[in-house]
Amino acid sequence: MTSTTDRDAITNAVNQIAIMADLRNWEACRDAFSDRVETDYTSLTGGEPSTVTAEDLVKGWETFFSQTFKVTQHLIGSHVVISTGNTATCLSNFQAHHVYLDTTKGTWTLGGVYEHGLIRTPQGWRVNRMKMTWTWESGNRP
Repeated sequence: MTSTTDRDAITNAVNQIAIMADLRNWEACRDAFSDRVETDYTSLTGGEPSTVTAEDLVKGWETFFSQTFKVTQHLIGSHVVISTGNTATCLSNFQAHHVYLDTTKGTWTLGGVYEHGLIRTPQGWRVNRMKMTWTWESGNRP
């Protein structure tokens, strides 16, 4: 069973990634991750899952967001947390809205489910795995 304190820390780490990316606070976004992160966006982009450093992941987002979008808003909620000792999984619904810098492109919104894997570290719970399962979208995909 997950303690309330652990559940709060786990959901906070997941939420921190979304809100800090929207605020473009890349250092705080990075702090929610372990040193290495497995990412799986294959439902949206195809390909294979990959494992990268948290620094490379967040730097890639920073570059892509700053060159592509004026603003973003990632809403994530309905968290279901499953933990066993020092590892946890958090399932969440999400909607991500993106407004392009190039106003002729309009917007892009997508939704689905995230599965975040987390590990307990001396600094607290950190995300070490993110799987995004895309279920719908509207607007213009980059």
